[in-house]
Amino acid sequence: MKKISAIAAALLLAGAAQAQAPKPELYGEVGYSFITIDAGGTDLEPGLLRGIVGWNVHPYFAVEGLLAAGVKDDNTFGIKTKVSNAYGVYLKPKYAFANGIEVFGRLGYVHTKIKSSFGNQSGSDSDDDVSYGVGASYSFSKQWYGAVDYMRYYDKDSIKASGVTLGVGYRF
Repeated sequence: MKKISAIAAALLLAGAAQAQAPKPELYGEVGYSFITIDAGGTDLEPGLLRGIVGWNVHPYFAVEGLLAAGVKDDNTFGIKTKVSNAYGVYLKPKYAFANGIEVFGRLGYVHTKIKSSFGNQSGSDSDDDVSYGVGASYSFSKQWYGAVDYMRYYDKDSIKASGVTLGVGYRF
């Protein structure tokens, strides 16, 4: 009888602990990305406005959607290059320290479209690739935070695209 009582008490306490777990938290983030595209020895540096919507499914794990649009062109050797848009999905393992600092990684898949023009000639190309990165954020309040990250967005066929993003976010 004591075993049954102990098991019942343990199950009740486990249920109570689950009832106290915080609800999943949605958040949004917007930032400016300083992108470097290494195209076979030629470095291009367009800029992106990047938005992220995320869902904290666990205190140590989130799922994110990314949408970015080019806001700054690069002009190298008369060739004007712009990242037209990018979108992707990411898994985000993370760890929050008590002082408001959170460190995280990102692993996902991204689709990117790049436009180039030279004189009156223009063209565009789009492709998908695995994307990854690391970063940190600092909470200014319960809702607002600042973030910085380094991401590798593309690495195929001697072309690499990566960059640092400075952003601000809001937890809903």
